Amino acid sequence: MAKSIGDGNGISEEFASLKKEIETVDSKREALITSTREILKASKGAIYSLQRGDNRAAEKALAELKPKIAALKPYSEDANYASVTKPPIQEYVEAACFSEFVATGKILPRKALGVSAENYIAGLCDLSGEIVRKAVNAAINDDAKTVMAAKRFIENLYYGLMQFDFRNGELRRKFDGIKYDLKKMEDLLLSLKLQGKVM
Repeated sequence: MAKSIGDGNGISEEFASLKKEIETVDSKREALITSTREILKASKGAIYSLQRGDNRAAEKALAELKPKIAALKPYSEDANYASVTKPPIQEYVEAACFSEFVATGKILPRKALGVSAENYIAGLCDLSGEIVRKAVNAAINDDAKTVMAAKRFIENLYYGLMQFDFRNGELRRKFDGIKYDLKKMEDLLLSLKLQGKVM
């Protein structure tokens, strides 16, 4: 009787173990995809609520999300799951930091979120786009104070992040986007000045 490939040299046993490990990882990844989809949706919903001025709904959603984000932490540091956990964590960071900006005009410290430096910075980079939208809506309502606060925040964020040496990759692309958001804010503020709405 012919022997099957791997008999006597340990390959069959090793591959059986590898197959089981990979199947376990795949199964867990699928479960994470389902749960993280819900986190993404809720974070986006919180941002939408903040843009509409419904801060209470946003705060409620973010409070409910906090333990779910904490539960993702072990997986966010595992290469097998990082690609699944990054988007929802970064979206949550964006939503939580946007809530803090709306409430206080300040940045929310990373320690308050319990996320990695990379996910925190990525979320902050995405935040600038939401602040621009908030500023545009404020300009429509002749709220020059909010526009000026938004411009100052994005400017400080941009110059603060310039201290980092971002290599080509996701963070570099996100950081480069802030430059265009800052230009939009400068143009918006100039338009308000020309209309005599700000000094």
